[in-house]
Amino acid sequence: MSDEKPSTKNVVAAVPKLVQLLEPLTPDERQRAISAAMILFGQSAPVHSANQSVNEPHEVGEGICIKAANWMKKNAITREQLDHVFSIENDSIDIIAARMPESGKRKQTTQAYVLCGVRSFLRNGDFSFADGDARELCSRVGCYDAPNHAAYTTSFGNLITGSKESGWRLTNPGLSVGAQIIKQLAPEAASL
Repeated sequence: MSDEKPSTKNVVAAVPKLVQLLEPLTPDERQRAISAAMILFGQSAPVHSANQSVNEPHEVGEGICIKAANWMKKNAITREQLDHVFSIENDSIDIIAARMPESGKRKQTTQAYVLCGVRSFLRNGDFSFADGDARELCSRVGCYDAPNHAAYTTSFGNLITGSKESGWRLTNPGLSVGAQIIKQLAPEAASL
């Protein structure tokens, strides 16, 4: 090891310090911090490789990850349709739909939970979401039925897995239903 170049030793010594500084940040914040530091040194920011995995959550445009952008294309969902259902910012996605398309609180509850999974998927390609977020949405859109809510969450079928305690996870069939819900809430205007 004594014949290591001094620059290699400097890099090896710097890595633990960088990790310590970047550890509390989200992956997106880490990337921005590294890019900003490179610019301050007068160097170009690191460029993502074109062959990065599509499963990695890298944002496309305004807060939508590549994996979700591919899903949108596959399901013929436009950004305009998403904007009728979600408020999409660079650092957050909120559900702004005022109602669910189905009638009946059981079906609306399922749709609200599916949309919570879609929201997570759009942001970072992850299907997981918290029960509290879904319950809040149910309350906001008028389908929260306290005496029956727990029973409703046991009838998701193959759309959602998990539990109130461990959190929920949207499945691929649930993601397909999510595309249908978005289209029902925000159909393309025929005369534009």
